[in-house]
Amino acid sequence: MARLTRRRVAAAITLTSAAIAIAACSAGGTLATSPGSTDVSAGIRPEHIVQAPKNILASAGPQPNGTMWVLTGSAESRGLFELDPTSGKVFGSISVSSAARSVAQAATGVIGLALGTDRAGALELLDGRTAKVIRTVPLSAPAREVMVASDGTTFYVLTGWGSSSSVTVVDSQDGRVQGTVPVPLEAVSVAPDVQQTTLYVLQRDGRVSQISIADGKVAATFVVGDSGQSLALSPDGTALYVLKDTDAGANVAVVNVATESVRRVLPAPASCLEVLVSASGSQLYEVVGTAGYGNIQIFAA
Repeated sequence: MARLTRRRVAAAITLTSAAIAIAACSAGGTLATSPGSTDVSAGIRPEHIVQAPKNILASAGPQPNGTMWVLTGSAESRGLFELDPTSGKVFGSISVSSAARSVAQAATGVIGLALGTDRAGALELLDGRTAKVIRTVPLSAPAREVMVASDGTTFYVLTGWGSSSSVTVVDSQDGRVQGTVPVPLEAVSVAPDVQQTTLYVLQRDGRVSQISIADGKVAATFVVGDSGQSLALSPDGTALYVLKDTDAGANVAVVNVATESVRRVLPAPASCLEVLVSASGSQLYEVVGTAGYGNIQIFAA
Protein backbone atom coordinates (compact mmCIF):
# COMPACT_ATOMS: atom_id res chain seq x y z
CA MET A 1 0.00 0.00 0.00
CA ALA A 2 1.41 3.34 -0.97
CA ARG A 3 2.89 5.55 1.73
CA LEU A 4 0.68 8.54 2.44
CA THR A 5 2.15 11.95 1.81
CA ARG A 6 0.51 15.35 1.99
CA ARG A 7 1.33 18.52 0.16
CA ARG A 8 -0.35 21.82 0.87
CA VAL A 9 -1.01 23.98 -2.12
CA ALA A 10 0.98 27.15 -1.58
CA ALA A 11 -1.61 29.36 -3.19
CA ALA A 12 -5.07 27.84 -3.12
CA ILE A 13 -6.30 27.29 -6.64
CA THR A 14 -9.65 28.93 -7.29
CA LEU A 15 -11.54 27.27 -10.09
CA THR A 16 -14.41 28.91 -11.89
CA SER A 17 -17.79 28.28 -10.30
CA ALA A 18 -19.75 30.88 -12.24
CA ALA A 19 -22.57 29.59 -14.35
CA ILE A 20 -21.20 27.61 -17.27
CA ALA A 21 -23.11 27.79 -20.51
CA ILE A 22 -24.88 24.52 -21.09
CA ALA A 23 -26.15 23.42 -24.44
CA ALA A 24 -29.59 21.94 -24.17
CA CYS A 25 -30.08 18.44 -25.40
CA SER A 26 -33.32 16.75 -26.18
CA ALA A 27 -34.67 13.61 -24.60
CA GLY A 28 -33.63 11.88 -27.80
CA GLY A 29 -30.01 12.25 -26.83
CA THR A 30 -28.70 15.18 -28.89
CA LEU A 31 -25.16 15.82 -27.74
CA ALA A 32 -24.34 18.91 -25.71
CA THR A 33 -21.44 21.00 -26.91
CA SER A 34 -19.69 21.61 -23.58
CA PRO A 35 -17.68 18.89 -21.74
CA GLY A 36 -19.75 17.37 -18.96
CA SER A 37 -22.75 19.52 -19.73
CA THR A 38 -26.23 18.57 -18.63
CA ASP A 39 -29.37 17.50 -20.46
CA VAL A 40 -31.74 20.41 -19.75
CA SER A 41 -34.66 19.19 -21.86
CA ALA A 42 -36.94 19.47 -18.82
CA GLY A 43 -35.82 23.05 -18.22
CA ILE A 44 -33.90 22.10 -15.09
CA ARG A 45 -30.43 23.54 -14.73
CA PRO A 46 -27.82 23.16 -11.99
CA GLU A 47 -27.64 25.97 -9.45
CA HIS A 48 -23.95 26.13 -10.24
CA ILE A 49 -21.09 24.06 -11.62
CA VAL A 50 -17.75 23.83 -9.87
CA GLN A 51 -14.63 22.86 -11.77
CA ALA A 52 -12.74 19.99 -10.12
CA PRO A 53 -9.61 17.93 -10.84
CA LYS A 54 -9.82 15.68 -13.88
CA ASN A 55 -9.85 11.90 -13.58
CA ILE A 56 -12.32 11.96 -10.68
CA LEU A 57 -13.19 8.45 -9.58
CA ALA A 58 -15.40 9.15 -6.54
CA SER A 59 -16.24 11.78 -3.95
CA ALA A 60 -17.14 12.04 -0.29
CA GLY A 61 -20.09 14.17 0.73
CA PRO A 62 -19.72 17.81 1.77
CA GLN A 63 -18.66 18.32 5.41
CA PRO A 64 -19.95 20.87 7.98
CA ASN A 65 -16.72 22.87 7.50
CA GLY A 66 -17.62 23.41 3.85
CA THR A 67 -15.07 21.05 2.27
CA MET A 68 -15.23 17.70 0.52
CA TRP A 69 -12.70 15.09 -0.60
CA VAL A 70 -12.57 13.79 -4.17
CA LEU A 71 -10.65 10.71 -5.27
CA THR A 72 -8.80 11.09 -8.58
CA GLY A 73 -6.21 9.26 -10.61
CA SER A 74 -5.37 6.42 -12.95
CA ALA A 75 -4.57 2.74 -12.52
CA GLU A 76 -0.96 3.65 -11.66
CA SER A 77 -1.44 6.46 -9.13
CA ARG A 78 -4.30 7.99 -7.20
CA GLY A 79 -4.87 10.87 -4.82
CA LEU A 80 -7.40 12.71 -2.70
CA PHE A 81 -8.07 16.42 -3.18
CA GLU A 82 -9.70 18.52 -0.48
CA LEU A 83 -11.78 21.28 -2.03
CA ASP A 84 -14.55 23.79 -1.43
CA PRO A 85 -17.55 22.53 -3.43
CA THR A 86 -19.00 26.02 -3.77
CA SER A 87 -15.92 27.83 -5.08
CA GLY A 88 -13.71 25.05 -6.41
CA LYS A 89 -10.81 26.21 -4.21
CA VAL A 90 -8.36 23.33 -3.64
CA PHE A 91 -6.84 23.31 -0.15
CA GLY A 92 -4.53 20.34 -0.40
CA SER A 93 -3.98 16.84 -1.71
CA ILE A 94 -2.94 13.41 -0.51
CA SER A 95 -1.35 10.58 -2.47
CA VAL A 96 -3.08 7.27 -1.71
CA SER A 97 -2.96 3.62 -2.71
CA SER A 98 -3.54 2.84 -6.37
CA ALA A 99 -6.11 0.31 -5.11
CA ALA A 100 -8.41 3.11 -3.89
CA ARG A 101 -11.93 2.78 -5.34
CA SER A 102 -14.22 5.02 -3.27
CA VAL A 103 -14.16 7.55 -0.43
CA ALA A 104 -16.48 8.76 2.34
CA GLN A 105 -16.02 10.94 5.42
CA ALA A 106 -17.60 10.51 8.84
CA ALA A 107 -18.94 13.44 10.84
CA THR A 108 -15.98 12.97 13.19
CA GLY A 109 -13.62 13.79 10.32
CA VAL A 110 -12.44 10.23 9.77
CA ILE A 111 -12.00 9.44 6.07
CA GLY A 112 -12.92 5.96 4.85
CA LEU A 113 -11.01 4.89 1.75
CA ALA A 114 -12.24 1.71 0.09
CA LEU A 115 -9.44 -0.42 -1.39
CA GLY A 116 -9.81 -3.25 -3.85
CA THR A 117 -7.42 -5.36 -5.90
CA ASP A 118 -7.89 -8.64 -7.74
CA ARG A 119 -6.96 -10.51 -4.57
CA ALA A 120 -7.96 -8.48 -1.52
CA GLY A 121 -9.93 -5.60 -0.06
CA ALA A 122 -9.66 -3.23 2.88
CA LEU A 123 -11.05 -0.05 4.37
CA GLU A 124 -8.33 2.44 5.19
CA LEU A 125 -9.23 4.95 7.92
CA LEU A 126 -7.48 8.32 7.81
CA ASP A 127 -7.51 11.36 10.08
CA GLY A 128 -9.15 14.11 8.01
CA ARG A 129 -7.07 16.82 9.74
CA THR A 130 -3.61 15.30 9.38
CA ALA A 131 -4.15 12.86 6.49
CA LYS A 132 -2.42 10.19 8.56
CA VAL A 133 -3.57 6.58 8.31
CA ILE A 134 -5.20 5.61 11.60
CA ARG A 135 -5.79 1.93 10.83
CA THR A 136 -6.53 -0.47 8.01
CA VAL A 137 -9.54 -2.78 8.31
CA PRO A 138 -9.21 -6.01 6.27
CA LEU A 139 -12.30 -6.97 4.28
CA SER A 140 -13.44 -10.36 3.00
CA ALA A 141 -13.43 -9.21 -0.65
CA PRO A 142 -12.27 -6.29 -2.81
CA ALA A 143 -14.11 -3.06 -1.95
CA ARG A 144 -16.20 -1.31 -4.59
CA GLU A 145 -17.85 1.53 -2.67
CA VAL A 146 -17.95 3.08 0.79
CA MET A 147 -20.56 5.40 2.25
CA VAL A 148 -21.34 6.78 5.69
CA ALA A 149 -24.66 6.26 7.48
CA SER A 150 -26.87 9.05 8.79
CA ASP A 151 -25.38 8.65 12.27
CA GLY A 152 -22.16 10.08 10.84
CA THR A 153 -19.97 7.38 12.36
CA THR A 154 -20.74 4.09 10.61
CA PHE A 155 -19.24 3.10 7.26
CA TYR A 156 -20.99 0.69 4.89
CA VAL A 157 -18.59 -0.93 2.42
CA LEU A 158 -19.80 -2.75 -0.69
CA THR A 159 -17.45 -5.61 -1.53
CA GLY A 160 -17.49 -8.50 -3.95
CA TRP A 161 -15.86 -11.25 -5.93
CA GLY A 162 -17.05 -12.55 -9.30
CA SER A 163 -19.45 -14.95 -7.59
CA SER A 164 -20.79 -13.01 -4.59
CA SER A 165 -21.27 -9.54 -3.12
CA SER A 166 -21.83 -8.25 0.42
CA VAL A 167 -21.78 -5.11 2.55
CA THR A 168 -19.48 -4.84 5.57
CA VAL A 169 -20.51 -2.51 8.40
CA VAL A 170 -17.53 -0.78 10.08
CA ASP A 171 -17.35 1.55 13.10
CA SER A 172 -15.33 4.59 11.99
CA GLN A 173 -14.13 5.29 15.53
CA ASP A 174 -12.39 2.01 16.30
CA GLY A 175 -12.43 0.13 12.98
CA ARG A 176 -14.49 -2.70 14.45
CA VAL A 177 -16.51 -4.76 11.96
CA GLN A 178 -20.10 -4.77 13.20
CA GLY A 179 -21.50 -7.21 10.69
CA THR A 180 -21.86 -8.29 7.08
CA VAL A 181 -24.98 -8.24 4.91
CA PRO A 182 -25.28 -10.39 1.76
CA VAL A 183 -26.48 -8.44 -1.29
CA PRO A 184 -27.23 -9.30 -4.95
CA LEU A 185 -24.21 -10.14 -7.07
CA GLU A 186 -24.74 -7.20 -9.44
CA ALA A 187 -24.96 -4.58 -6.67
CA VAL A 188 -23.30 -1.30 -7.66
CA SER A 189 -24.30 1.11 -4.88
CA VAL A 190 -25.84 0.97 -1.40
CA ALA A 191 -27.43 3.25 1.22
CA PRO A 192 -28.76 2.35 4.68
CA ASP A 193 -32.00 3.92 5.89
CA VAL A 194 -31.95 6.50 8.68
CA GLN A 195 -32.60 3.90 11.39
CA GLN A 196 -29.98 1.52 9.92
CA THR A 197 -32.43 -1.34 9.81
CA THR A 198 -32.79 -1.54 6.03
CA LEU A 199 -30.21 -1.42 3.27
CA TYR A 200 -31.18 -0.05 -0.13
CA VAL A 201 -29.16 -1.83 -2.81
CA LEU A 202 -29.00 -0.63 -6.41
CA GLN A 203 -28.24 -3.25 -9.04
CA ARG A 204 -26.77 -2.74 -12.45
CA ASP A 205 -30.09 -3.50 -14.18
CA GLY A 206 -31.87 -0.68 -12.31
CA ARG A 207 -33.55 -2.77 -9.63
CA VAL A 208 -33.45 -1.56 -6.03
CA SER A 209 -33.71 -4.14 -3.24
CA GLN A 210 -34.61 -3.41 0.37
CA ILE A 211 -32.61 -5.79 2.55
CA SER A 212 -32.80 -6.26 6.30
CA ILE A 213 -29.48 -5.38 7.90
CA ALA A 214 -30.24 -7.73 10.80
CA ASP A 215 -30.81 -10.96 8.86
CA GLY A 216 -30.04 -10.20 5.19
CA LYS A 217 -33.56 -11.01 4.00
CA VAL A 218 -34.96 -9.14 0.99
CA ALA A 219 -38.12 -7.28 2.05
CA ALA A 220 -38.97 -5.75 -1.32
CA THR A 221 -37.59 -5.03 -4.78
CA PHE A 222 -38.66 -2.35 -7.25
CA VAL A 223 -37.39 -1.08 -10.60
CA VAL A 224 -36.32 2.51 -11.29
CA GLY A 225 -34.99 2.05 -14.84
CA ASP A 226 -32.01 0.64 -16.70
CA SER A 227 -28.28 0.86 -16.03
CA GLY A 228 -28.08 1.79 -12.37
CA GLN A 229 -24.86 3.52 -11.32
CA SER A 230 -25.18 5.31 -8.00
CA LEU A 231 -27.63 5.63 -5.12
CA ALA A 232 -28.13 8.28 -2.41
CA LEU A 233 -30.75 8.66 0.31
CA SER A 234 -32.13 11.99 1.52
CA PRO A 235 -31.27 12.83 5.16
CA ASP A 236 -34.91 12.43 6.22
CA GLY A 237 -35.10 9.03 4.53
CA THR A 238 -38.08 9.88 2.32
CA ALA A 239 -36.38 9.99 -1.10
CA LEU A 240 -33.84 7.96 -3.02
CA TYR A 241 -31.77 9.55 -5.77
CA VAL A 242 -30.78 6.98 -8.41
CA LEU A 243 -28.25 7.79 -11.12
CA LYS A 244 -28.89 5.88 -14.36
CA ASP A 245 -27.14 5.83 -17.71
CA THR A 246 -29.79 5.08 -20.33
CA ASP A 247 -29.64 4.96 -24.13
CA ALA A 248 -31.17 8.44 -24.21
CA GLY A 249 -28.58 9.79 -21.76
CA ALA A 250 -27.90 9.91 -18.04
CA ASN A 251 -30.53 11.04 -15.55
CA VAL A 252 -31.40 10.85 -11.86
CA ALA A 253 -34.66 9.27 -10.76
CA VAL A 254 -36.10 10.73 -7.55
CA VAL A 255 -37.94 7.88 -5.85
CA ASN A 256 -40.58 8.21 -3.15
CA VAL A 257 -39.48 5.62 -0.58
CA ALA A 258 -42.97 5.14 0.86
CA THR A 259 -44.59 4.32 -2.50
CA GLU A 260 -41.48 2.93 -4.26
CA SER A 261 -42.36 5.06 -7.28
CA VAL A 262 -40.43 7.60 -9.35
CA ARG A 263 -41.91 11.02 -8.61
CA ARG A 264 -39.68 13.04 -10.96
CA VAL A 265 -36.52 12.80 -13.05
CA LEU A 266 -33.59 15.20 -12.87
CA PRO A 267 -31.06 15.68 -15.67
CA ALA A 268 -27.53 14.38 -15.26
CA PRO A 269 -24.40 15.34 -17.18
CA ALA A 270 -22.48 13.06 -19.48
CA SER A 271 -19.82 11.05 -17.60
CA CYS A 272 -21.63 11.49 -14.27
CA LEU A 273 -20.16 8.97 -11.82
CA GLU A 274 -22.19 9.31 -8.64
CA VAL A 275 -24.74 11.36 -6.74
CA LEU A 276 -24.51 12.78 -3.22
CA VAL A 277 -27.04 14.65 -1.09
CA SER A 278 -26.16 17.59 1.14
CA ALA A 279 -26.62 17.26 4.92
CA SER A 280 -29.58 19.63 4.73
CA GLY A 281 -31.19 17.59 1.96
CA SER A 282 -31.68 20.71 -0.13
CA GLN A 283 -28.94 20.06 -2.71
CA LEU A 284 -27.96 17.18 -4.96
CA TYR A 285 -24.31 16.89 -6.02
CA GLU A 286 -23.66 15.19 -9.35
CA VAL A 287 -19.98 14.22 -9.67
CA VAL A 288 -18.52 14.24 -13.19
CA GLY A 289 -15.15 12.82 -14.18
CA THR A 290 -13.20 11.89 -17.30
CA ALA A 291 -9.54 11.86 -18.30
CA GLY A 292 -9.97 15.35 -19.74
CA TYR A 293 -12.07 17.19 -17.16
CA GLY A 294 -13.92 17.00 -13.86
CA ASN A 295 -16.65 19.01 -12.23
CA ILE A 296 -19.40 18.92 -9.60
CA GLN A 297 -22.85 20.02 -10.66
CA ILE A 298 -25.18 21.13 -7.87
CA PHE A 299 -28.94 20.91 -8.28
CA ALA A 300 -31.82 21.83 -5.99
CA ALA A 301 -32.99 18.55 -4.49
